[in-house]
Amino acid sequence: MVNRITIWCGSFCVSATTAVLWPELPSLNLVMTLAIGGGVLLFLSKCNFHFHTISGEKQTSWIKFVLIAVSGAFIGATWLASLGYWHLSWQLPQSKIQQDVTINAVVDHGGCLSGQKNAEPSLKNRENALNRENTESTANSSKSKPTQSAGHDESEQRFMAHTVKVNALDDLALRFTRKMTLSHRVTGACLHNGDEFTATVKLKPAYGTLNPVGFNRQQYLASQQIVATGYIKQLHHESVLHNHSTRHNMSVFLSTLPLNQMRWFQALLIGERSLLTKEDWHTIGQTGTAHIFSISGMHLSIIAMTAFYGCSAFIFVASSIVKGKSAFINLRGYVLITLVSSAALYVMLSGMALPVVRAFVLLVVGIGFAAFNNVLRPLHMGVFMLFTCIVLFPLSLLQASFYLSIGAVISIWLLNWRFRFQAMPWYKALFYMQLGVSVVMAPITLLWFGTASTIGIIANLFVLPVITLILPVALLALMAGFYFSPSLDFTVWVLLKIDTVLGWLLSCLSEAASWGISAIHFYPSTGSMLCLLIAMLFVVLPRWRYKWPCVLLLILPVTFSLIPSSPARWFVNVFDAGQGTAIALTKGVHAIIVDTGPMYNGEAPLASKVIPAFLKRNNSEQVDMVIHSHGDTDHAGGKAAFKAWLDNEGIQPSWISPIDGCERGRVINWQGLTLTFLWPEKGNLEDSNAMSCVIKIDDGHHSILLPGDIERSSEYAILHAEQKQMTNGDNAGISSAQDNKSHFEKMAVDADVLIAPHHGSKTSSTDIWIKRVSPDVVVYTQGYENRWKFPSHSVFSRYQHYGVRQFTTSEFGFIRLEFAEGGYIVSSERKDAQNRWYLPRYTPRHLISSESEVKKTDIFQAKHRVD
Repeated sequence: MVNRITIWCGSFCVSATTAVLWPELPSLNLVMTLAIGGGVLLFLSKCNFHFHTISGEKQTSWIKFVLIAVSGAFIGATWLASLGYWHLSWQLPQSKIQQDVTINAVVDHGGCLSGQKNAEPSLKNRENALNRENTESTANSSKSKPTQSAGHDESEQRFMAHTVKVNALDDLALRFTRKMTLSHRVTGACLHNGDEFTATVKLKPAYGTLNPVGFNRQQYLASQQIVATGYIKQLHHESVLHNHSTRHNMSVFLSTLPLNQMRWFQALLIGERSLLTKEDWHTIGQTGTAHIFSISGMHLSIIAMTAFYGCSAFIFVASSIVKGKSAFINLRGYVLITLVSSAALYVMLSGMALPVVRAFVLLVVGIGFAAFNNVLRPLHMGVFMLFTCIVLFPLSLLQASFYLSIGAVISIWLLNWRFRFQAMPWYKALFYMQLGVSVVMAPITLLWFGTASTIGIIANLFVLPVITLILPVALLALMAGFYFSPSLDFTVWVLLKIDTVLGWLLSCLSEAASWGISAIHFYPSTGSMLCLLIAMLFVVLPRWRYKWPCVLLLILPVTFSLIPSSPARWFVNVFDAGQGTAIALTKGVHAIIVDTGPMYNGEAPLASKVIPAFLKRNNSEQVDMVIHSHGDTDHAGGKAAFKAWLDNEGIQPSWISPIDGCERGRVINWQGLTLTFLWPEKGNLEDSNAMSCVIKIDDGHHSILLPGDIERSSEYAILHAEQKQMTNGDNAGISSAQDNKSHFEKMAVDADVLIAPHHGSKTSSTDIWIKRVSPDVVVYTQGYENRWKFPSHSVFSRYQHYGVRQFTTSEFGFIRLEFAEGGYIVSSERKDAQNRWYLPRYTPRHLISSESEVKKTDIFQAKHRVD
């Protein structure tokens, strides 16, 4: 019976996990068919029937197991598809997008905890994160620069990011509450977790930029069941009903204590990680200790273990004192109740963080089996726990924490099963276990974060025991001081001692993180990492005939990913930069960067993280040139950040801008390609939209034109100069008709692919410009629901009139153009590489002109795919 349940649950889990790769949800008819089919097959597996072989022998077991497995797979797919439809069943009404909307809501996560001055750094960090979230709608246009509130420095402004549960939208009461993420400029009292409030907000569907590397925000929002994002325009203070939780009060109490490592105590004891600075995250990331300082299932296990041994010790001492052991024979249940109660209190103290809640559920499942004296093998127990986790938290399949938690548990079980660590001395077992888990988890961390710590094995061996010892003591001291005022002096004394130990530990980690060998940075593909994980599984398994050939075969994809692309092909990679532009031209190991994307509130994540990570993944880290079309922050905002990365890597490219090196007539031969500068004229001293660098890249067969943010006056000037060049063949020392023809072809604006001037604004892309360029494809670099409605409807219609294929980065995400002698290929991240049901793409609303087109858009938004 146990084997059958394990097979059914295992098939359920495997089938449900495949939902992460589905390009679209199965139709409702298919979902219903799968549900009925799963039930019928499960019923048939219970029937007493026989299958006769050719020899006449009766066979029943194997076919029943097959029916059970298929039934589990059908039900697993049905479950995830149903939850997917539930999550996508409510979409923000079109009439509410980017409009003033009044909501009634309750703060679920992200509210203020302490309100003390030490929270300021966290608020600044949240501000930066929120502005990265809203780059599409709040970016500075190429006509404007960042502004500040009158009389206030931008660094002093306070922002918070709240995840709220909305129960009413204007006069529309929602049948079920929906989660939304709102940014809030704090000008007075903070909103805390549990507070009820009314506010005027601006909303848009949950969306985000999508590139081959970097944080996938849209996937994260889906995993949190968040359906919309926006910002609070006006908080109705008179409507705020404060419901300060015990967690909040404990945080306030903790913030009043004289602790040097306050932000780390908040993270470890309360689960408030937003106080950690960027340097803090860098330190624990480089040393592989992030899971130790972020409340997770590991911390819950420490608390549960402490409660178990503490209760057991109390019973032992009590039984020794009263000398009546018979009175304590049946106290096993009391120990388990104490364990569960302690764990439940810690879950609430952590703010109901999903990893902790998930671990608590699994703990309760395990204790439930123990309480009823059901002894299961580790395999059966593990499969059932995984099944429980997927049933209760299905969309957590989209989170890194799910795979890190499950991967750690599976690797511990496999390594212990294979190498019998329990038979070793404890210190050897601990070392080998840590070594094995670190190696096995490396592919998972590389896949999700592009970083794996090389010193994490040693760091964890020292840090984990220390945190295991100080965490229960610090929690008990905090609770004693919070609930019993007379014990305040004792609480301060204990926490100050722990503060000293923690400070020493963190200084050691900071020193280790500064080592160049502390971590490796590698950005592999999903397929290659899956192959590497299977190869590791084969290594752990006992020897069999073709074991090592299979391991070598599975390692090949990772090896091939280290080889640069063929130099016979060249690529133009257009990043999804929100309302900004960033392009990488790559050929073999060489690259040219054209614009480095926007900067917001002093940070440029695209230039500092995404572009470097992409170049590493593409094995094209030799940057020969960095060209900024002009100096506006949506094009050159990432200059300083990208230069810092180049300096750190020891790369010294040439820098070109409209006032330095970019002038009409200049031609650069690079890796077999010809870069021709068409604008501005020689001697230009103006760095503006009108004087943007206009570059044509040509391989002799195909070409692409990058015009920056020029508008109609510059377009006319370039075409006039082109006409003049065609008429006067003696320019640039041309002596023969053949030389004149060759030079003119280089200077001509015609191209196969065009990056739309000025993001597709209505002041650009004139009829004569489109005719003379005559592109087959035009790419708009613009942000989702941007305030300027780029690309303009008139411009979009103009290109459509000339039969040009059009791509917007807000809809298609990262766009890759691959050129070869035989032709070129256009592929996009949303339509091709990451075509997933939870990553829908939306056509800009202002480009949908007729009611029929609106209905058509609503239909494919309901289907969550644009064909």
